[in-house]
Amino acid sequence: MNPISRQLALCVSLALFVLGAASCDRSETDADKAEVRELRILQPYVDGAEHDPFSRPRPTLHDILQQVWKASDDENVRGLLVRIGPLGGAWGSVGDLTEALDRFRGEARPVHCHLETADNVAYLLLASACDRISMSPAGVLDLVGPAAVMIYARSFLEKIGVQAEILHMGRYKGAGDMFIRDDMPPEAKESMDAILDDLYGSLVAATSKRVDGDTDKAKALIDAGPYVSSAAAEAGLIDSVEFLGAAREEIKKAASVDTVRRMRMVPQQDKLTVGQFLDLLSGHHDEPSAGGERVALVFVTGNIVEAERTTMGDAASGPFIREMERLAKDDNVKAVVLRINSPGGSALASDRMWQAAHQVAESKPLIASVGDMAASGGYYIASAANEILAHPDSLVGSIGVVGGKFNFEGLATELGVNTFVLQRGKRAAWSTPVRGLTPTERQAFEALLRDTYDRFIARVAEGREMERDKVLAAAEGRVLTAQDARVLGLVDEMAGLSDALAKARAGGGLGPDSEVEVWPSSKGILDAINEIFGENGDDEVGLLTELWLRKHTRLEPWLPLETWRDALVVLGQEHVALVPPFFFSLR
Repeated sequence: MNPISRQLALCVSLALFVLGAASCDRSETDADKAEVRELRILQPYVDGAEHDPFSRPRPTLHDILQQVWKASDDENVRGLLVRIGPLGGAWGSVGDLTEALDRFRGEARPVHCHLETADNVAYLLLASACDRISMSPAGVLDLVGPAAVMIYARSFLEKIGVQAEILHMGRYKGAGDMFIRDDMPPEAKESMDAILDDLYGSLVAATSKRVDGDTDKAKALIDAGPYVSSAAAEAGLIDSVEFLGAAREEIKKAASVDTVRRMRMVPQQDKLTVGQFLDLLSGHHDEPSAGGERVALVFVTGNIVEAERTTMGDAASGPFIREMERLAKDDNVKAVVLRINSPGGSALASDRMWQAAHQVAESKPLIASVGDMAASGGYYIASAANEILAHPDSLVGSIGVVGGKFNFEGLATELGVNTFVLQRGKRAAWSTPVRGLTPTERQAFEALLRDTYDRFIARVAEGREMERDKVLAAAEGRVLTAQDARVLGLVDEMAGLSDALAKARAGGGLGPDSEVEVWPSSKGILDAINEIFGENGDDEVGLLTELWLRKHTRLEPWLPLETWRDALVVLGQEHVALVPPFFFSLR
């Protein structure tokens, strides 16, 4: 069967499956009936709005927030039962969930939460936003405090004959230290200690709510973790040990209703016509309606890359710039919110995306909302906004530059590979991976980094309306929590996505319920197939790498393979990158 026939057969099979599933769907409840809604936040979420059609559907933070916001606006929803699982490193964006649930609770409606297993961030949400916490008998509460794992591999590279030549601009900018050191530099320890202190402080404050505000007792409870269900109940960290069915009965009593409605967490149409299914395949179902005055919500999620197409997990410059140009010209888009959750990436892409965002900010309100991180290139883009909002534990800053190359000459020799370099021009072979930099090449390379660093400082100074010296004082490549960054003038307000949208609506002269256009919309299946077999068809190695990493996502929390890979790719293509000062696993 040829490739076209295979794709056609795949689409027909998908059509029969989806249409069949949709035809079997039943109305869940009468919309006018008083009810409790059951929401599920059982695993780490993506801070975006885009779904991968080739992966198992998983709710994004935007999906979850929309469910809570809709419940808040529906007077027939008398309570919420939230099932919560481990949330990984979402120390910043969990504040959006807390704010959304607090808004619901503010109208004297109960929020009960149930867990099987939960980690630090999950308990931060549980203790902050739940009126009652229950836990399954065999569950585990992994409340132990935040920790960061830093990796340094110079000796390993030396053993295999690889030499890294890395240069930094910014005293704290140690992104390449993992390749050129065996120990943690004092600057990295100072920076990470400050971050951990802030995260720990937030966890202690939340835990203390369960013990009458006693912070010393809260610290002792964290030190005594993790907990089985009986120990968690005895310590007062939860209210009850029970199965989910009992938790449902408790919330029904508290809300004085008879019905608990289990909500879909991933948007799905109840019924599909053939025409609607074809729209689903093409990705057109999520395109914004034309003509209405609205706010645009634009997500910048993942590593920043210089590319003309978007892949899952990356923020590509080309699509972003085209979208910014469209929004700047659309008079019905009255304001734009940039939701940023990115560690940075390509220096070239960051600068181009900054310029596109800056043009929007010159014509209409542009608000930046930080999720878990807007570091390095992510902060570069955020600095174009009129205002930057972030939660206290969001990570921002990292205003610095790293660049370099890897010399595989020793490895090649060890493997019996002989290389011969021919060149015309004194520095023609400076980037070759089979020799080191000469002194003059190193000097020229430092000049490239200095130019990028100076431009980064200038962009932030312009966007933030700060004096250059003040930006320099706040820079040096240091990653900060937003609460510390605010003191230095890098963040305007401690607030989340809901407040960012409210500010954008007000700034654009729109009402509180005005439409929100979301970009990027979810890819259709045909769009994704075209990307794989079209522009990406010749990049078999890149495609296989991407598919392998998707298949092995369980490795990511402990071994940041994708982060390492992306940093190496950027350095290989541009030799200058805007990435965090260190790669770490934070939990």
